[in-house]
Amino acid sequence: MLSAIRNKSKGWVAYLVVGMITIPFALFGIQDYVSSSANISIATVNGEDIDINVYYQELNTQQRNLQQQLGASYSQEIDKALKQTLLDSMINEKLIENYANSLGIVTLDDEVRSVIEMNQAFIVDGKFSEDRYSQLLRLNSYSPAGYEIAQSKALTRDQIKRNLSGSAFMSTTQIKHLNNLASQEREVSYITLNTSDYESQVSVSKNEISDYFNENRSNFIEGQKVKVNFIELSLGDMEEPVTPDEESLKSLYDDNAELYTNPERRRTQHILVESKDLAIDLLDQINKGADFDELVIANSEDTSSNEKGGDLGFNEKGLIGKEFDEAAFSMNIGDISEVVPTDYGYFHIIKLTDIEVETVQSFADVKEQLVALNKNNVRKKMLFDLLEDFTSLAYEESLDMVADQFDLKLQTSDFFANGSQEYDDAFVSAAFSEVVINDGENSEVIELSAEKFVVLALSSIQPQREKELNEVENQIISILSNITAKKLIQNLSLTIATSLVSGDELMTNKLLADNELEWNNEGWISRAKELPFDVTSVAFSMPKPTDGEHTYSARDIDKSTSLVIDLSGVRIPEEDTNSGIAALYLSQENSEIFVSLIKQLRENAEIKIFSDLL
Repeated sequence: MLSAIRNKSKGWVAYLVVGMITIPFALFGIQDYVSSSANISIATVNGEDIDINVYYQELNTQQRNLQQQLGASYSQEIDKALKQTLLDSMINEKLIENYANSLGIVTLDDEVRSVIEMNQAFIVDGKFSEDRYSQLLRLNSYSPAGYEIAQSKALTRDQIKRNLSGSAFMSTTQIKHLNNLASQEREVSYITLNTSDYESQVSVSKNEISDYFNENRSNFIEGQKVKVNFIELSLGDMEEPVTPDEESLKSLYDDNAELYTNPERRRTQHILVESKDLAIDLLDQINKGADFDELVIANSEDTSSNEKGGDLGFNEKGLIGKEFDEAAFSMNIGDISEVVPTDYGYFHIIKLTDIEVETVQSFADVKEQLVALNKNNVRKKMLFDLLEDFTSLAYEESLDMVADQFDLKLQTSDFFANGSQEYDDAFVSAAFSEVVINDGENSEVIELSAEKFVVLALSSIQPQREKELNEVENQIISILSNITAKKLIQNLSLTIATSLVSGDELMTNKLLADNELEWNNEGWISRAKELPFDVTSVAFSMPKPTDGEHTYSARDIDKSTSLVIDLSGVRIPEEDTNSGIAALYLSQENSEIFVSLIKQLRENAEIKIFSDLL
């Protein structure tokens, strides 16, 4: 996510970045966590100060956090957005605090203490620790009294939000109506018409091609291209090393024992169920003599293995899961495990059926591999020993001299554009860098892989140019053919839909037969059904059919596709379902109410911001 953020740190996106990463200050009471010194205001709210010292202390913390996350992409734009976001949050916090005071809302000391004692940061060995509490506050420069006052104010402000969350409501009729809409199913069929099936039926004249070219010349610009000279230094360029002696090979064998070790593997069967109670019951049945394989087939959720008696084959440690390994690798053949939980909420019962013991290939068996490994290691050392000199010389001298010095071939690329896929991304990026294009110097040494490095220099530039008609004629023919074919399928889809609506079955069948079109019958679909061409969304936007009739629609989907959709029925599933849409709706309503309250309080307050201090 951060890489995406780094590329989008301008304008409104800067505010989005800050909003996602900084703490939502209004909910946590930042003003009260720090004791203020000189009472200099960064702003006032109805005559009450917002302390500049508190503002800058929090600003410094947030700046450090963002700079660590965004690195060099931390911009003035983001810094400006951060300052404004922080100040707005502090003003909102003060407004809510004053509003709570005006309503006489208070938080009891016992409530504050209860919240503090439930904070996991202060829990040691399952209990609240006074020492831990004092230590953490001291480390963060908070006094217990100041922290408890801040918590009290935060809880008071939170009461406002909780009270507002109860102000939005829905009747049971409304909830039922929303659930019905969310769970509704529709019976759908559709016909797909694509321009590719009709382009052979259209023709494009020379005049049309010429007119299109003249009207769209700006679309036929070929960007700047470059041709570069380059030298590669790779593992393959290194001399063939001498064959290592026996002592070196044995030392390499000892150092890489894991490469020649086949770890212990165990073969298991398992029953996988979602309910712990069911797992306990099945284990009890097994212990009383029930057949393991039969219980697998009847109960296991692992459909890939239950027809094979739950057989998972041979596996080494680390392939299935920690809990599974702990059980399977502590058993004897024929043992049945206890109920074993998984990280994803299911439960195993494991039976160990076989063991393959750990084996180690002998030195003699892998000697040839060791020779190859030794030579490869020597080549890598030679490569990296040369790389420093290669880099230094490429920085100072021309490529032909570097090539001559290292006995490498000086190669030349074809012309290519920025963003070309013909060469490695790093290669293309270096070719279009300022140091190569504008300064005429060699690029830095580019690592194309762990075993290949390259340096390049500009050979020649082909400037941006307007293409000639003969170069793009086929492209224009394709464009115009698609445009004409699109008009054809638009008219055809509309004609089919019209004949369906009018009940002209003879005409409909003729149109389908003449154009070799067929219905895609999807049957009953829900809103969650994924269909091509966004058919689900279109079907649920169509009017419901009445009195057993069908609803038909012709739709353009994109530049190459049109649809004819047949909506033949709408129904509500018989079973009662809670889609959760009502809760989602209420949550959104409550958030909007809280935002509206903040907006109203700001409109009615006298707020002064001392911008010169920001």
